[in-house]
Amino acid sequence: VSLLSSLRGVIRNSLQLSTKPRRGRSNIHTQAPDLTNKSIIHSTTMKVSKRTMTALVSALMLGSGAIGMAKADCGFGFDNSCADDDHVQVGVWLCEDMDSCDCQPYMGCSNGYYRDYLLDPNEPKHNVVCDTLGGWRPGDKGYSGAYDAWINGVHVEVHPADYWKLGSYAGNVKAKIGMGDYCTGPQYWDVGLSAWDDDNDQPGDWWFDDWIQVKSVRPYVDFEHMWGSQPAQGVGVKMNVWPDRHMSIPYDQANDVPNLPDGSIEQPEDQVWCLDGSGAGFPNGGVKWGGWGENYPQVPAGSILFGLYDGGVAPRDGCDTSRSDYCGSVDQDNTCLGVRLYQNGDNVFPSSWDDDFVAETYIKMRYLCDDSYTNCINTTDGSEDDEAGICTDNQFTKPDGTPFYNDDGSAQLWFTNYMVQVVPNCNWF
Repeated sequence: VSLLSSLRGVIRNSLQLSTKPRRGRSNIHTQAPDLTNKSIIHSTTMKVSKRTMTALVSALMLGSGAIGMAKADCGFGFDNSCADDDHVQVGVWLCEDMDSCDCQPYMGCSNGYYRDYLLDPNEPKHNVVCDTLGGWRPGDKGYSGAYDAWINGVHVEVHPADYWKLGSYAGNVKAKIGMGDYCTGPQYWDVGLSAWDDDNDQPGDWWFDDWIQVKSVRPYVDFEHMWGSQPAQGVGVKMNVWPDRHMSIPYDQANDVPNLPDGSIEQPEDQVWCLDGSGAGFPNGGVKWGGWGENYPQVPAGSILFGLYDGGVAPRDGCDTSRSDYCGSVDQDNTCLGVRLYQNGDNVFPSSWDDDFVAETYIKMRYLCDDSYTNCINTTDGSEDDEAGICTDNQFTKPDGTPFYNDDGSAQLWFTNYMVQVVPNCNWF
C-alpha cells in the first residue's frame, strides 16, 4: 500500500534490509505460528510520554465483536491486565530511538508509538490482525502519525497477568513489522519479534540496523509452536478492497465513515488465502468468494490492492510456502495472479472461471515479488483525481479488453463475486 510520500512516509527506495537481529538486548526466538483469515481484536494507539498508559485512543477494529478496554487501573505498569480470561493483552512500542524509548521489563516503554492488542490464545481464526497504524492521511480516522516516523527498534510485551493463558510462555506471542500496505510486501525480518527474550529471561527489545518507516504491525499468537499445528498448502495472497479510488476513504477498516456518493457506508475489506503457487489448478483452482459488508451482496470497489502475504508467521502466514521462497522459485515473468469480478445474485457463485464476468485483471508475479512496487489498482480511471498516481489506472478491463469505466463517471465497480487464482504460462499478457 506509488503514494504521497510527504504524507505517509512510504518505503519506495532500495533500503538494504537486515536479515538478522542486531545483538542489542534480545535474540530472536524463531518458531513459526499457524494463522488463518480473521481476527477479533481491539487496537489502540498513542504517542506516549509517560509510564502510565490508561487513556487509550481507539484506532482500529478488525472483524466483529471487537473488545474494548473498559477496565480501570489495568495494563502495563499495573498488576491487572485489561484482557478478560479468554484473551491476552499485548503491547507493541515503535521506537524512534531504543535508548530514549526507555523500555523496562513488565512496564512497557516511556516513549514511542504505542499499540495495544487483545489476542485470543485459544482460537486461530480470531487471532489474525494487520494493524494499519491508523492510516497515513492526516484526516484518516485513528491517524497516529506513526507513518511519518523513522523507527529504530520495537518492544513487544505480553502483560504478565496473562502468561498462564499462553502455557506460561510469553514467547508464544510475536509481532511482525511491515513496510508494505496492509502487511503485504517486505517485512523487516522474516521472523516475528518475540514477546520474550529467552537469553536474558525478560520481555524483548529489538534493535534495528537501520531506521525504517513502518506501515503495519502484525501481532499474533504462535499456534504452530504452542500447539504444533500445521499451515495450509500454497502461497499467501491478499486482496484489499476500498470503495473509492486511491485506497480511500478510510484507509483502515473503520466501519462508520460515509464514503459512497450517496452518503452511505462501505467498510474496506480484506481477504487472505493460500493458493496453489504453481497454477496447476488453473482455470478453476483458485478461490471463489461472495460479497460482503453494508451493501451485500453488492460490493462497491474503487480500488483494490493485491499482495503476496507473509503476515504473522515466520516466515509464512498460515501457508506452507513463504513469500520469499515462492518468489525465488517461480517464473516471475511467465506467472500471473488472475482476478475476475462477476455480477451475480445473493449466494450465486460463478460455476467456472469463464462465466460471464464484469471485469478482469492480471498481475505478473514480477510485480508482486518486487518490494518497491505497490500492486494497487483503481477500478476506474483516476488519473485526473487530486491523488492521481497512488494506484494504477486502466488495468481492470471489460471482457472485450477495453478499460472498465462507468457511463456516469462514478468511481465504483460494483460486483457480487470474484475469483482469484495463479495463472501459469501468461507470457501473452
